[in-house]
Amino acid sequence: MKEKAVVRQRLTVGELLETPAARKLMVQAACFAIGFACSRAIVFGRYAPFGVAAIAAVPFGGMWGMVLGVLLGYLLPSGALFPVRYVAALLAAAAIRWTLNDLVKLRMHPFFAPLISFAPVLMTGLAMALVNGTDAAGIAMYAAESMLAAGASYFLVRAGTLLLKGTGLNAMKSQDLACVTLSMGILILAFSSVTLGGLSLGHVLAVLGILLAARYGGVTGGSVTGIGAGVILSLSTAGVSYLSGAYALGGLMAGVFSPLGRLVSACAFVISNAVASLQVGSRESVLTGLYEVMAASVIYMIWPRDVGSRLTAVFARPTDLLHSEGLRRSVIMKLDYAAQALESISDSVEEVSRRLDKFSAPDINAVYNRVIDNTCVRCGLRVYCWERNYDETMRAFGTLTQILRKSGKITKDDFPKQFTDHCSHMSEIVENINRQYAEFLTREAAERRVAQIRGVVAEQFDTTSQMLKNMAEELELFERFDFTAAQRVSDVMTQSGIIPIDVSCRVDRYDRMTVEAEAAQVDKSRLNKADLTRQISQVCGRTFEMPCISSAQGKCRMQMSERPVYRVQSGFFQHVSGNGQLCGDSQELFPDGNGRQIAIISDGMGTGGRAAVDGAMAAGIMAKLIKAGIGFDCALKIVNSALLAKSGDESLATLDVAAIDLFNGKVELMKAGAAVSILRRDGRAVIIDTPSLPVGILTEAKFAKETVRLSAGDLLVLFSDGVVASGEDWVREMVTEWKGTVPQELAEQIVSQAIKRRNDGHDDDITVLVLSLNELKKEF
Repeated sequence: MKEKAVVRQRLTVGELLETPAARKLMVQAACFAIGFACSRAIVFGRYAPFGVAAIAAVPFGGMWGMVLGVLLGYLLPSGALFPVRYVAALLAAAAIRWTLNDLVKLRMHPFFAPLISFAPVLMTGLAMALVNGTDAAGIAMYAAESMLAAGASYFLVRAGTLLLKGTGLNAMKSQDLACVTLSMGILILAFSSVTLGGLSLGHVLAVLGILLAARYGGVTGGSVTGIGAGVILSLSTAGVSYLSGAYALGGLMAGVFSPLGRLVSACAFVISNAVASLQVGSRESVLTGLYEVMAASVIYMIWPRDVGSRLTAVFARPTDLLHSEGLRRSVIMKLDYAAQALESISDSVEEVSRRLDKFSAPDINAVYNRVIDNTCVRCGLRVYCWERNYDETMRAFGTLTQILRKSGKITKDDFPKQFTDHCSHMSEIVENINRQYAEFLTREAAERRVAQIRGVVAEQFDTTSQMLKNMAEELELFERFDFTAAQRVSDVMTQSGIIPIDVSCRVDRYDRMTVEAEAAQVDKSRLNKADLTRQISQVCGRTFEMPCISSAQGKCRMQMSERPVYRVQSGFFQHVSGNGQLCGDSQELFPDGNGRQIAIISDGMGTGGRAAVDGAMAAGIMAKLIKAGIGFDCALKIVNSALLAKSGDESLATLDVAAIDLFNGKVELMKAGAAVSILRRDGRAVIIDTPSLPVGILTEAKFAKETVRLSAGDLLVLFSDGVVASGEDWVREMVTEWKGTVPQELAEQIVSQAIKRRNDGHDDDITVLVLSLNELKKEF
C-alpha cells in the first residue's frame, strides 16, 4: 500500500489530466460552461431558447453536465420571461434524449436534435399563452422562438461533430463554417447583457472578432463576420437594431483597408460604424456603441501579431473547386495517356529490334561465303571441291570456327591435310579468312554497342513512361488545390527576397498540405529556412517542416510538408581506404518534402578516385531525382543509364536507399547490390538482406525491396560492404547491446570495430549511417 501511495504522489499534473476520470470530468465541465452560456443568451429582449437547443445538440456523454449548466442559467435572474417554462422545456428535452438514446438510427438523423428542441419550446410557449392569455402576435413570437431553437440545435450539432472529429479549418466546407460561426455567435450573445463600465462585453467581443477576421480574411472575412455578428446581436433586443448595418459596413471597410495595416483597418471600422450609427435617435446609444468599438479597437491594436494566425485558414477557400477538380482530372488523364503512348513506343522499338536482329546480325558463316566467292569461284578445281567432295570441304571450313574464336586468326596448318594436298590457293584462302574475320569482329563489336545503346534508348522510353505514371498517381492523392494559401505563400516568399515563379498548395485525402514552389535562383547561404517556414506556417494556418530546396538550370525548387509525427536523429561516420583523400563510398540524407526522410549510401567499385566518381555520381543523381519528385524505380533506371553511358569502361556502383515515412513510421528499404542492413525493434536487432545486382552492369536495373514499420526509439543501421568483410553477426550483436542515445557514437563504434576485425590484409572504404526514430512531441 505504501508503494502505491508513493507512485500516486509522483504523478505529474499532466499525467493526472490524462486519466479517464479526469477526461470525463473535463468533458462534463466544458458542457456545463457551454450550457450555462447558451441559457443566458436572450433574443427579442425576453426569450431564451438556446439552452434547450444545447440540451438537444450535446453528445449523450456530456448531457448531464449540460443539463446542470442550463438549469443553473435559467434559475439565476435574467431577462427571460417565465424562466420556469424553460426549466420544463429542458427537462422534457433531456427526458426524450434519455429515452430514445438506444435508437441509433433515429438519434443520428439530422432532424432529430431540431425536433427535440422545437417541440418542448413550442409546447411550453403555447401552454403559457393558454394560461395567461395572449394575442396572435404573442403566439407568432412563440413560434419564431421555437424555430430559432430548432435552427440553433442544428448548428450546434454540426459544430460539435466537427470539434469531436478534430477537423482542421482548411478541411471545412462552407456550410460547416457557417454552422461554427453561428454557434460562436450564440455564445457571444450570452455576454451581450454583461456590462463593464456600461459597455457590453458581448459587443466588444463581436467587434474584436470582426477586426481579426478582416485582418486575416480580408474583405471576405470582414464582411461575412460583420454581417453574421450584426444579425445575431440584433436579435438581443426587441425591434430593429442599428447593429446589423453598423457591423456589416464596418467589417466591409475594415477588410478593404486591411492591407494598409492594423491602425488603418481599425480606423476604417470606427468611422464606418459611426456613420451607420447616425440613424439612431438616442445620443446615449450612439456614444455607448462608439465606446464599445473603441475599446475593441484598442484590444485589437495590442493583440499579438502571431496569435490567431490560424484564422487565415477559415477564409482560405478554393476559388473554384469544380474548376480545379476538372483541371486535376484532365491533367491526370493526359499523363496516363502519354505514359501509355511512351510505353507502346518502347515495346515497338524492342519488337522491331528483335526482327532486325534476325536479318542483320553478324554471322561467321558469312566469312566463309565471302572467301569462297573471292577465291574458289575462279579456281579450276571448283567442281572437284564443291560438287564431288562438298561434305569434306564443308567439314574443313567448319573446323576453323573454334580456332578463330580462340586465337583470332588461322594458318595453313589448321586445315585438314587432305584439303591442303589438293588446294592450289591455300595461301590466298588463309589470308582472306583472316581479313574477313577481322572485319567480322569489328561488325560484331559495333552491333553489340548499337544493341546496348538501343536497349538504353528503349529503357529511357519505358522510364519516362513510368515517370508520367508516378506523376499521375501522385496527383491522384491530392483532393484539392488551395489557391488562396498559394497566394499567401507567394507573398511571403516575395517579402523574404525570393522571386516566386509558380506556387502550388495541395491538400491530400488525409488533410495534409504540401507546398511546392518554383522560384528564381537564390543564395542558399543567405536564405533563413527557419524564418521562412515560420511565416508560411502562419499564413497557411498549419505547422510545416523545413523546406527541401534544390536547384536546376538557374531555377530553385522548394517543397515542404506539414510537420509529421516522428523525427529522425542520425549519426554518420566514414573510413577512407589507406587513409587516402578520395572515398569510394558516398551518402545522402535529406527530407523529400513529402513527409519522408531519405537515406542513400552508394559504394563505387574498388577504391580511390575511380570508385569515388562512381559512388558520388550514383548517390548524387539519385538524390537529385528524388528531390525533384521522381519515383525511386525511375530514378534507379536513370542512374543505371548514366553509369552505362559515362564511358566505355565498366562502371559499377551499389545503391542502398531507405525511405522513412515520418507520419506513420513505415520504412521502405531498397537495395541494388548493397550490403545487408540492421534493424533494431523493441531492443532486438535483425539482419535485413535482399540480394540484388549493382547498377551499371545490365541495361535493366531493379531494386530489391522490403517494407518494415518502426516505432519511437527503433534503430536502422545502413553501411557499405567494408563493414561486413569479416562477417555480419558481430554488427547485429553490437546494435542489440548498444544502450546509448546518440546515434553518432554507435556509428563511430561500428567503424572502429570493422577496421579492427579486418584480418585478410586488405583495407576498404567503410561508411556507416545510423538512423534513430524519435517521437516529435516528446522531442519538443
